[in-house]
Amino acid sequence: MKKLLLLGAMCLSLSACDFGEVDQGRCVAYDANAKTFTMVQDKNHDQLNPDYTGGVMTYTMPADPAEAGPEPKAGGRVKFDVDKKQVILFVNGELKTVDIEFTDIQNDIAAHNPKLFEDSAMKTPRKFPVIDKDNGTITEYSKRLRKLLTFKVPAEYMNLPAETWEAGDEVRIYYKPNAKHQALRFMNITQTNIFKK
Repeated sequence: MKKLLLLGAMCLSLSACDFGEVDQGRCVAYDANAKTFTMVQDKNHDQLNPDYTGGVMTYTMPADPAEAGPEPKAGGRVKFDVDKKQVILFVNGELKTVDIEFTDIQNDIAAHNPKLFEDSAMKTPRKFPVIDKDNGTITEYSKRLRKLLTFKVPAEYMNLPAETWEAGDEVRIYYKPNAKHQALRFMNITQTNIFKK
């Protein structure tokens, strides 16, 4: 009887080792040659209400292309906090919280809103960010917040590359704890339409 119990415990422990884990975050760096990406983790662990201010992790893309979705687009903007008047950026390998001054906030701006296009026919998307160095403002669109935001930043941030203000793709991975930096499955949430048949 004791042998059976011991064998059962061993089986459970071995099967538990086979279970993987899921991680979600916003992509802030991607190396297409090395097939590695860096993301800021979702602190909430909530797929519907993420808070991308957790740890910074680097993973290797799945070896099997069939287990990977579209390659991620990286961006330096991690999060807008409209209430606190702040933006969190990934700059030079670290997260920075920057105080900003909003000069215009337009709410309920869906992705098909005419304000996000250059032409009335809505065929040419407007390119963001719009950096106005004369007035010291930056205009960005947040798809998650559904807001079109114009804001001022400290002078030293005005010369950062445009991609600093762009939001990277939201991604989700599956990995095994014994090989934590190797993604076994990769999903690009931003570029995947789960409702498409």
